[in-house]
Parts: sequence; C-alpha cells; structure tokens
Amino acid sequence: MKTIQAKLTVTILAIVLVALAALGGLNYWRARAIITDNVVAELQKSVGANAEGLGKWLEVRKTEVMTIARSPVMASGNQEAMLAYLGAEISNNRGIYENIFWIKPDGTLVDTKGTKGNLGSRAYFQAGMKGVTSISDPLKSMTTGRSVVVLATPIKAGDRIAGVLVSAIYIEELEKRTLGIKVGETGNAYMVRGDGLVIIHANKDLVMKANSLTDTKFPQAIRDVTGKMVKGETGFARYDWDGVEKMIAYAPVPGTGWSLALTVPTGEITGVLSSLTIISLVTIVVVMLLAGIAISWFARRIARPIQSLEAAAQKIAGGDLSQASMGISSNDEIGRLAQSFEKMTQSISSLIKHISTKAEYLAASSEELTASAGQSSQASNQIAISIEEVASGAAEQINAAGEAAATVTRLSAGIQQIAANSGSVANQSERVAEKAAAGGAAVDEAIGQMDRIEKTVDSSAAVVAKLGERSKEIGQIVDTISGIAGQTNLLALNAAIEAARAGEQGRGFAVVAEEVRKLAEQSEEAAKKIAGLISDTQIDTDKAVEAMQQGTQEVKTGAKVVNAAGATFREIAGMVTEVSGQIKQISQAIQEMASGSQKIVASVNLIDDLSKKSSDEAQSVSAATEEQLASMEEVATSSEALARLAQELQVAVAKFRL
Repeated sequence: MKTIQAKLTVTILAIVLVALAALGGLNYWRARAIITDNVVAELQKSVGANAEGLGKWLEVRKTEVMTIARSPVMASGNQEAMLAYLGAEISNNRGIYENIFWIKPDGTLVDTKGTKGNLGSRAYFQAGMKGVTSISDPLKSMTTGRSVVVLATPIKAGDRIAGVLVSAIYIEELEKRTLGIKVGETGNAYMVRGDGLVIIHANKDLVMKANSLTDTKFPQAIRDVTGKMVKGETGFARYDWDGVEKMIAYAPVPGTGWSLALTVPTGEITGVLSSLTIISLVTIVVVMLLAGIAISWFARRIARPIQSLEAAAQKIAGGDLSQASMGISSNDEIGRLAQSFEKMTQSISSLIKHISTKAEYLAASSEELTASAGQSSQASNQIAISIEEVASGAAEQINAAGEAAATVTRLSAGIQQIAANSGSVANQSERVAEKAAAGGAAVDEAIGQMDRIEKTVDSSAAVVAKLGERSKEIGQIVDTISGIAGQTNLLALNAAIEAARAGEQGRGFAVVAEEVRKLAEQSEEAAKKIAGLISDTQIDTDKAVEAMQQGTQEVKTGAKVVNAAGATFREIAGMVTEVSGQIKQISQAIQEMASGSQKIVASVNLIDDLSKKSSDEAQSVSAATEEQLASMEEVATSSEALARLAQELQVAVAKFRL
C-alpha cells in the first residue's frame, strides 16, 4: 500500500470489520445465552409438569383401588360377593389391572383365579394392616412377565382392618406417557426408581437392567445427577454422552420414590442460532461492500489535494521554485497546508537569492584564509622540530640521572645494611666476651668443686677401709662365741650323762643340763648366722673399698681435665675481648660511610627531580607547539573545505530557477 488512499480505505474497512464482528459476536453470545436460559427454564418446567402428570395418573389408580377397598361388598366379608365384585373391576379395566385380590388378616391370598398362598411377609401387606396405602417399585410379574407396580390399601370393616386389597397395575401406560414426552427432535424422557435402577427408557436393553447410579458405563455426570434424583431433588445439569453434549432436567414423581428426567442434545437447542448467524454474516458482507464504496470515494477526495502537493514538492526538489499557487482553496487542514506550502516556496526562493550573493563573498574570504593558514603552519612546524630536540636531550638527561640515583640508592642501602650488620656483630662480640668470662668463672668453680669431691672420696675410702677392719674383728669375736657354744654343748652332754648315773637324785640337774644344751645349740646357730652376715659384709666392704679407690682415681683425672679447660677458657676470653674492640672501631667507620652515602643519594635525587621538571616543561612546550601546529593544519584544512563548500554552494544555488 503505497498511496494514502489505499491506506485510508484499508484502515477504515478494518475498523468497520472489527466493529461489525464484535457486534455480531456479542449479539450471537447474548442470543445464545437467552435461548439457553429459556430452554433450561422450559425443560425444568416441562419435567416438573410431566412428573406431576404421571403422579396424578398414579394417584387416580390409587383412588380407584381405595374406592374398591371401601365398597360395602369388600367390607361385608362375603367372599363370593367380593370375588364377583373384583372380577367385574378387572374386566372393566382390563388394560390397566393385571389382577386384583385381597389378603386376609392371617396373610392368606384370595383372588378370582383361585391362587393359593400366604403373603403375610410382604412389606405392602404389613403396611396395609397398619392402615397405610403404598405403591411398590416396578417389578416383573411372575405370571405374565410384564412390568407392574403393586398398589396395596387396607380393607376396613368399621373400626377394624379386615384385610388388605392388592392390585397389580400395568405400567405400560406410564411408559407410553413417559416415552411420549418429546424435547426437540431427538430429546427423550426416562425414569429411575429410588435405588437408581432404570424402570422406563426408550432403550429396552436398559429397562430393569441398568442402574444409572452405580453402573460405570454411564458418565460420571449422569451418576452424579442420579444421586440427586434418588434423593428427590429437582434440578438441571449438562453432560457428554459419546462425544455429544446434552442437557438434562429432572424432578421427582409425586407419591412415589421415582424420578423423571428429560434429556436433549445441546446442539438442537442452539440450532436456531444458525439462521441468526447466517443473517449476521450476510449483513456484515453487505455493510462492508457499501462501506468500501463510501470509504474509497472519501479517501480519493482527501488524497487528490495531497497528490497536488506531492507534485509541487517534486518540482521544488528538482530546483523549480517558479510555481506560486497550488490551486487548493478548501478551509480544512489540507487547504491550510497548501497555503503554508506556498509561503514556504516563496521563503525558499528569497533564501536562495540571499545565499547566492553571500556565497561569492565566502569563496573570496576562504581563499585568503587558506593562504594565511599555510604560512602559520610552516612556522609552527619549525618551532615544533626545535622543541622536540630539546625534549629529547632532556629525556636522555633524565634517564642518566635516574640510573645514577638508582645506583647510589642501592650503594647507600648496601652500606646501611653493612653498618647495621657490623653493629649487630659488635653487640654479639660483647655478649660473647661476657659469656667467655662467665665460662672461665664457671670452670674455676668446677675446679674447686672437683677438689672438694676428691677430698670427700678420700675420706669415704678411709671410712670404708676402717669398716672392713671392724668386720674382721667382729668375725673373730663370732668365732670365739661359736667355740664357747660348742664347749657349753659338750659340758651339757657330760652333765646329762652324770645326772643319769646319779639316778633319781640327779633328775633335776639333768633338766638343767638339757636347757643349757639347748641354749648352747641356739647360741651356736646364732653365731653361724652372724658369721655368714659378717662374711657377706666383708665381701661388700672390699668391693666398696675397691670402688672408692677407682672413684678417687677418676676424680683426680676429672680435676686435671677441668684445670686444662679453665686455662683454655681464659685464653678464649682474652681473644674475644680483643676482637670485640676491633669490631666496635669497624662499626663506627661504616656508620660514618652510611651517613655520607645518604647525603649523596639526596643530592642525586635532587638532580633527578630537576631533570624531570625540565623534561616535563620541554614536553609541555612541545605538546603545545604540536597542538598549535595541528590547529593551524586544521584551520588550513577547514579553510580549504570552506572554499570547496563555497564553490559547491554556488553550484547548488545555480540549480534553482527563480
């Protein structure tokens, strides 16, 4: 789309299309909602009315049975009359009742067919005997196999209950009424009893076989709805069955535990919207065609003056400023744009004339400026060369001064390190001298201690020797005691012999002799033990004497060694003292050298700083000169460009036709 007419047409048509589509969609959504709400309300109303109609039909049957039970014939107790009466009722309502019979209070069955049996255990009989009328759930008849419901009501004779009247009612009528309910084209009705069993349905395979509350073949939504139906609730729901969305409305059947449901596909309800959709689409197409024609005419009317402006602008772009009027006289924005365009053309024409005049002056001035800039550039170039040579020499001076400063700094650092080390050595030599002197004193003390030890060992050896002599004397004494004990023992033996000879008079003496003998033996044993101990003591004493002699010899040797060490230590102390004095002198000299080196370093650093400042100043002057040279070159270049620009401006202005 290269034209404004096409853009306007497409844009407006798109807006109209979106608006129509939104309006149509909104109408469709609203119509669908209204129709759906109406259908839901109609379904709920219909299911309620039909459930009530089925309840009324059952109520009519209930009233008929109760009327039969209250007739005088049934209350008379005349069995023949009762059977005849029931037979006539069956004949008159042959399509409604399968059988009518009564049950006696003892549970005995009586009917027109002569059937025998006892039904006393049946729930409807027990309820009837309590005065309650009841309707059973549908069941299969045992005689005909057809679906029936059992309606039971009490038979009263005065104030007592004379039995229970029972009627088996065909539910084909209920099926016809239920299946005859139609909703849409394919909608249908079905009925479930209180436990969820399907009792009426268009699909015969489900009747009395399928349970929509518990069978998993039914969708979960149907099972949920059935759960509400068996509770006697009224409502509406949606569900999917074989991929088809359906709606269901349900209501309880009055007087029973059953529930009626109406179901219809949702598509049938919303099918009426198809015609509305077609009408909406046709309307949109017609409106779009009419709108397209009107929009195209309107866009062409807007685009025509713009095209005139475009043609005039192209002429101006080609250098033709002779067109003074656009021929557009409208009072809208485009008309005002044309008037502004005419004024702009006139202003540009005046501007071109003025520029042409000034361009000639500009060309002449630029040529003079170019010549002056060339001369200044040559002078600045010569100055820059001289300054660069000065800066180069200053840089070499800085390098030399830097190297000298670094060398002197390292030398000063080495001298200071030597001074520090020499001071440390001097201190260490003084401490060594002190330690050597202390070692000499310790050696002298050790010599004295060795002398004292030698004297003590000699004294101990003398004492031990005396102890050996005393042990020998004790051994001699023990020998004497041993001899005395032996003599005493012998005398005691002789005394015993003499006492034995004396007989009775010498008995007391014999006892004394025996005691003396025992004492002699004990003294002899003690003397032997003492002798053994003295012998061991003498042996140990001899060993101690020998050890003391060896110790004395070792002490003497140690004293000689310590004396020699003392002499050596005294010589070392003297030498260390002499070395310490020499080291102090060396340390003082090195410190004086370190102080002088620091002064040299300061002087070299000062020279280095001055060289750097000179070099910086030279570089600054060189840089300024280079900047000035560059500026002059730029001025020359700009003046040349200005001259070219003036020439180009003259050429450009020459293109316009005024």
